[in-house]
Amino acid sequence: MSGSAIPTTASIGRRVLAVAAVVLCLSGCGSDGTTAAGPVEDTTPPPAPARLRVERIGDGEVWLTWAPVSEVGVTYRVYRAADGGAAAAVDTIAETRFGDVGLEYATEYTYQVAAVDAAGNEGPPSNPAGGQPLNNLAPLPPEALRAVAHNLVLLSRLEIALDWDANPETDLAAYRVYRSTVPGEPIDGGRLRAVVARPRFVDEEVSVGTTYYYRITGVDRGGKESLASDEASDLPLPLPELESPVQGSLTTATPVFRWHPVPGARSYQVVVTTSPTTGEISAILATGDTVAAFVGRTLLGGGAEVLRSGEIYYWRVAASTRADRTENSVSLAESFKVN
Repeated sequence: MSGSAIPTTASIGRRVLAVAAVVLCLSGCGSDGTTAAGPVEDTTPPPAPARLRVERIGDGEVWLTWAPVSEVGVTYRVYRAADGGAAAAVDTIAETRFGDVGLEYATEYTYQVAAVDAAGNEGPPSNPAGGQPLNNLAPLPPEALRAVAHNLVLLSRLEIALDWDANPETDLAAYRVYRSTVPGEPIDGGRLRAVVARPRFVDEEVSVGTTYYYRITGVDRGGKESLASDEASDLPLPLPELESPVQGSLTTATPVFRWHPVPGARSYQVVVTTSPTTGEISAILATGDTVAAFVGRTLLGGGAEVLRSGEIYYWRVAASTRADRTENSVSLAESFKVN
């Protein structure tokens, strides 16, 4: 053992500490060789989602479900391929269920799902699943159809406004509006009034005093048409003719208003104003009669509006085909003066 020294316990300890320092620096050292603490980068992707399957296939839609991965805080990236082509990401979601809508009927779609963790690492794809969303069903009949007529001369509006609840089908393309002047007539092409994309339509080709009957159908992108909705109807009423007071005639502070009946009207609403067009001061209840006494609107202090002696006021009548205050036609204004 000549020429070599037997290492002592102290020298062995110094070597062990030196090696440990090198190992620590591999994890991160400052410029002066000291260790620098910092977060460890996450580079491990999450596992692949399991049991991807088609939950159901509808007209132009495919619904998928899969089992969640065990890692917390992941999202799921959904990939779709059409007719064997290249897959492309279509959405990233937090749920384990996805509905793909607005699809072509005659195309075969294939899906895979990958999990993405909070650090942005994307894991391997799931098993593939897919199908062809054939157009098998016609849309449901539209519901809650409403028709409201207006004959408002001052606004140059002569119309019947229609609206209904939007259909739930994701492949719905349009609605067809059918009109007739005879109740209960079946729909056909000769009664088609309009084709609209939204659940509303204003029919401006109407005549005063004529009742129009409407039914609506839904049509999908494949041309399948639903059964017709329930029927709704209304008619633009003639303008009410005011009887008294008219032409600035004198009245008491509680005048009684009279007008001629309007054919087809179910209720009337009298409105009293301080000018020919604005300043309503009345709170007269709707009535089915053709006479009504003045009632002033309630003021902020709790009292009621009163008509003042020597003042000129204006009044008009709105007629409705309903029992509520839905105005259909509105008379021209007449004036009166409180004695």
